[in-house]
This record gives sequence, C-alpha cells and structure tokens, in this order.
Amino acid sequence: MAAPPWLRNLSQAFRAHRQLRGGWYLEIMRDRLRVVSAELPPRPDEPTAAPPKRRAITLQTPPGPATSAAALAEACGIFDAVMAGQWSWPDPDATPAADDPSHLSRAALEHVSDQMRARLVGEQMGESTWHRTWRPYLARLAATAGERRWADDAALLGACLRNWEPNSRARQMAYDRARRLWKEAGWPWPEELAPLRGNGKAAADPRGVRAFTDDEITALREAIERSKLTAADLVAWDCLTVFGLRPKELQGLELRQYEGAEVLVAVVGRSKRSSKGSSGARTVIAVPPAGWPRDCFDLLGRWREHGLPAGLLTMRSPGELLSHQLRRLHQPEGLTAYGLRHAFALRLGVELGLSVREAAEMMGHSPAVHLSTYGRRLDAPKLQDKLAALVKARAVG
Repeated sequence: MAAPPWLRNLSQAFRAHRQLRGGWYLEIMRDRLRVVSAELPPRPDEPTAAPPKRRAITLQTPPGPATSAAALAEACGIFDAVMAGQWSWPDPDATPAADDPSHLSRAALEHVSDQMRARLVGEQMGESTWHRTWRPYLARLAATAGERRWADDAALLGACLRNWEPNSRARQMAYDRARRLWKEAGWPWPEELAPLRGNGKAAADPRGVRAFTDDEITALREAIERSKLTAADLVAWDCLTVFGLRPKELQGLELRQYEGAEVLVAVVGRSKRSSKGSSGARTVIAVPPAGWPRDCFDLLGRWREHGLPAGLLTMRSPGELLSHQLRRLHQPEGLTAYGLRHAFALRLGVELGLSVREAAEMMGHSPAVHLSTYGRRLDAPKLQDKLAALVKARAVG
C-alpha cells in the first residue's frame, strides 16, 4: 500500500535533516508513527553487546497531516540525541506526562493505580477498604481506556463516568476516585467535567438515613426469637441495637457493667481506618430503645452464657451475613444492619439531646461525619418546632 502524501513529505524532510544519512525511516504501525533505525541503542533489557539490528521508537505525536510539523521536530530530536550519544530509552515504569497520548492507555492508568494503592494502603486505609471502595471505580476507568484510543482526558473520563446514574453516590465516588488518580499522576484535571459529578443530595432520601424505628426493632427481635437463629445470634443483634456498633465491631467486643451500676457498657476493641480518618478503641454506654428493660433483657448474662456466633467473629464482612439474615426474616425493604446504628445515633441526638461532638465520640467517628450523616434527621424536628412556634406567635399577635 502506497504511503500517504503527508508521510512521504515528512520522510523527505526528515531525510534532509539527516543530511542524507541512510538507515533511518519513518513508518506507521497500528495507527502510531514511529522512527526505525539500526543505530538506536540496545534496549535496557537487551544484552550490552547486542548485535546491531533495527529497533523502533514510537513517537508521542499522533500521525496525520495536521501534526506533521510536530512529528518532524520529535523525530529530528531523537536523531540528534542518538548521534550525540545522549539518547536513552524511556523508563517503562515512569508515569507518562499529560502531553503524552499514552497516558490515556489502560496500562498507564493501571500503573498509576498501583502506585496510589501502594501509597494509601497501610497508611490511610486497609486492604479491604481499597478493594471495596476504590478498586472497582479505577478498574472501570482502566477498562474504558482499553476500549479504544481516546482523543483527550475529558472524552475518556466523561465516557467512564456515564456508566453510573446521574446524581448518584456511585457517580460521585467514581468522579472523586478518578480525580485523585489524576492528581497522583500530576495530570491536569478537565474542569469541564464538574457537572458530571452531580449532586448526590438530589437523589438522597429527604428523610435522611433509613433507621429502624422502635416498633421495627421490636418486630425484628420477635422474628429472631421465632426463627431458627441461635441465642448467640440474638445476642449479636441486641449488641448492635443498644450500642450502635458497626457489624465489624462485634469482633473483639467485651461487655461489662458500668462501675457497679445497672448500666451496660461495651468495650470496642476493633479500630477502623479509612481515607477519612481512623477511630481507635472506645467504651460505649448502652442506650436501648424506649420500652426495653434497663438490663436489655439480661444481655450481659446472655453474652456470658452464649457469646457471639463463632462464624460471625471470623468473617471478613459480618455485615453481609447480617443483612442476609434480615432478608430471610422478611424485614422491611431498605433496612440493613447499619439501620440499627443509625437508630442508635438518633436516640443519642433526638431523645437524649447529646451534642454532635458527644454523639460522634460514642459512635466512633468525627463530628463532621456525624453531622453529614445525621444532620438532616437531627435538625428537622428542631426546625419544625421553631417554625411552628413562630407561626403561632404571629397568629396570636
């Protein structure tokens, strides 16, 4: 097949720059332009005394008549550096620059992802957190990059982000993970993508988090007692209810009475680490739902007698097993084991009136996380009471 006119003109200009020195060629290989010559030095993985042979280096400049001038300058720069003995093969482990088209390849994105994982895991988060909340989004981005050759960053990122529903939490997480990857590599982020992140609040439940009501907790307890679940399973569910634990915090849990009083406390020994921060061991006072006895149906005695389910204490993700039990017990749709933790948080703030800082300490997270998670539910009753009082005062006046 005859070379296109622009490639013939480019080759003639390159030959003129070499002052007719032979043995150098420009060719197209799989839609990329490359320089071929036996005078290119051996690659790093070749023996030092490798015999002369034709080697090829792919240009960063894409082929085409519109980019011929840039391609000529790049090819001439390689020739001059080789002749001066100053040229070396690019480092295969180096992160491509933003102006290098290869930075949008699947291999480049996986390389940067591996670099970021090595830096974050162990220092800022655990391995399971990475695989659950980071890897799926970055893997989807790398897979999108491998579908075809992308014109620019915005085109690739936009196509990837549209895999998730607008205004969804998943879309926001995909956006944030990709932006963090771009920052890790030192590539400029296309600011025109900002609208694609969306507004997660637009899709959020206007009532806030979905928490168990006291009636639902009672119904759940009765369903567990009627089911084939064991006494140890009931102990686990009661601990989640009265202490507001994360399911994983059942592992390493200890119960005791608070300084001889008829109040139960849980000593949470498991720490939590994530990209938002970490929480260490803490002591939590039992706050049972309204109508429960103070001893939470002799929870301490049952814990000493039955303990917690052995299988639950060794699972990597106890929450999955607990949510599966909820489905088998035919509980209302949308409720998970975390719904008991949410109910505990609302008891602290709405029923007992603890401040955000105090409640956050009992929950084992920061005040900022507490406010962002429960602020809507905590503020709504106060706002409604205030507004009702103002309307009543205006009517009386």
